[in-house]
Amino acid sequence: MKYQIVSQIADDGSKIFLFSDGYKQIPLNSIYSPEKEAQRFIKKMGVVKNHLVIIIGVGNGALIDCLVNSHVYKESAHFIFVEPFKEIALSENTLNLIKNEKKLSFYYVDELTSLVFSQYLSAFISLPTSILIHPNYQKIDPSILKKCLQIINDGIKTRKIMNNTELKFAVDWIIEPLLNYPYIDKAINLKDLKNKYAGERAVLIASGPSLKQNMGTIKKIQSSAYTFSVGSALRAVLTNGITPDFVLSIDAGDINYETHFKDLYYDGTLIFETLSNSNIQRNHKGTLVVSRSLNDNISSLTFPDLHTFQFNSPSVAIFTLQVIAYLGFSEVYLIGQDLALVDGRYYADGIREHGGAKSVKIETEVENNRGEMVGTTHALKIFLESFENVIKTFSNIKIYNLSEFGAKIKGTEFIHPNSIKELPERKAIQLERLHAINAGIGLDNIKEVIHKFEQVLEQMKKAKKSIERLLKIGSISNDDMKKILKSFRKISKEPLIEKVIMSNLTFMFNKIVNKFEYFEDKAKYSNDDLLALTEELKNFYLLVINYIEDVVSDKRITKLIK
Repeated sequence: MKYQIVSQIADDGSKIFLFSDGYKQIPLNSIYSPEKEAQRFIKKMGVVKNHLVIIIGVGNGALIDCLVNSHVYKESAHFIFVEPFKEIALSENTLNLIKNEKKLSFYYVDELTSLVFSQYLSAFISLPTSILIHPNYQKIDPSILKKCLQIINDGIKTRKIMNNTELKFAVDWIIEPLLNYPYIDKAINLKDLKNKYAGERAVLIASGPSLKQNMGTIKKIQSSAYTFSVGSALRAVLTNGITPDFVLSIDAGDINYETHFKDLYYDGTLIFETLSNSNIQRNHKGTLVVSRSLNDNISSLTFPDLHTFQFNSPSVAIFTLQVIAYLGFSEVYLIGQDLALVDGRYYADGIREHGGAKSVKIETEVENNRGEMVGTTHALKIFLESFENVIKTFSNIKIYNLSEFGAKIKGTEFIHPNSIKELPERKAIQLERLHAINAGIGLDNIKEVIHKFEQVLEQMKKAKKSIERLLKIGSISNDDMKKILKSFRKISKEPLIEKVIMSNLTFMFNKIVNKFEYFEDKAKYSNDDLLALTEELKNFYLLVINYIEDVVSDKRITKLIK
């Protein structure tokens, strides 16, 4: 909708803003005293002790200024302010408060993505969440507030997807890097290829619905650009007589290998992250190039010098784009990067679909490159937001999107495939002279890591047993609690616990930490209070024990080291 944000001076001399839609003007703060209005709002805020609080609407910032000096602020866990109107500029004083206060965050609505909000939900998991709307903002067009609330709702769904992913792949995220040790040893460190293709052009081939009609485009420009295919698109491009220069893989699951790589012959260069399913690397016929996954702290125990991107890649296309930028390419053409269900399809014709892709349905909508709304899934929307966040970190690369009906990607320029003019031939750049890592890593290194897990497992069992004794007695003193917490802190600082297990189960770790950190303040805790906390800790120990037991007893490992 069309609107204007205009400024005015309130009776107390402060600058305020008004929302105007051509029919009415609505002050976004009191026209008399925004400060007194803010104080009244804070008094009516209700119980937010140890809450994550989201407030929609900030007006001239008086609410933030008053809040940080209130008892409500001191008792809360964190405040997130969301401002629907980017035209509202906060004062230097308010901006400094936001910058310096750890319990305060501020976003214009276009900056707060579901992905960003989901990270707050992870950090403050197990705490109550309150959503409040500045009273003046309740008078504006409901569609504006609906956008803010939709982002929050999408963030909740995003967090759920990520939590489920952690639980589903937690074991694979340890096993597959270990099984990849021999192939990491044979691979070229991606770090050695930085800017090796400076000034060249690249084609990123993804497996979205628009891939099929763009096979001719790839053939047209493949002599002028280096082609990078995500693993899921490999079968389709090979079938169409296209052999990509690079194929990329990051997914740990066996289904990734079975669906997209098994029974294919490809002897080009495979660039893989250390979480990639080891069967893919084991059966590859060509050159291997490796990069460590950001969440993989198993590989770093043995290969500390691997290149790692500082942005997590929830999809292989995002990893591919980061690789292309890192190698120094100046232009990249996105093909098949639809990030939407074009004609209800997740993949292009010719892509072998796994079970999950066959049953996808429209869950939300995004804008496409024609300015229309197109259906997509929550997972694809996460990929879209992640893609846009990665693009923001690039400075010297031009990104062209060739998917007319796919999602509009901020930071890219849509061009029609027919508009691509004849391009100069690419330079011939070879990788053969580069040396693989060859650190001499073998079975003994894998056995050593598993042995460390077994040692930590015994520590966890011992700690769990000690608190079970107290729970059985049904009485816990303050001194007992101090010992329990001291033991927990010691165990949680173990490298395998802190850097590996907790990085794979972030939401579970944050949950137990928050239970202790935001436990209701009392002058004296009752026995029931202490029993409840101890029971939470026992459940946490049990989760980690089961996790480690699943790792050390996994058939892929026991078969290897028996």
